[in-house]
Amino acid sequence: MSAEALTVGPSLVERVECKVRQLTHGRIRNLVVEEVQGQVVVSGQVPSRHAKQLALQGALELLSGDRFAERITVV
Repeated sequence: MSAEALTVGPSLVERVECKVRQLTHGRIRNLVVEEVQGQVVVSGQVPSRHAKQLALQGALELLSGDRFAERITVV
């Protein structure tokens, strides 16, 4: 098997983190995306409800509602 065949793409957690950062245009601070008991948990702080909505949209584009939990606070 070649080295390319063994290469694995980014994990689901990494993809969710990247998508959230993209859609919030960097407006989420202290972003942590982790898998806890089968759920992907997104935590962080945003300056507005709109930024929180964008973060949630990004995560839900890649996850179903039952696999997703959020702990994003508006500060």
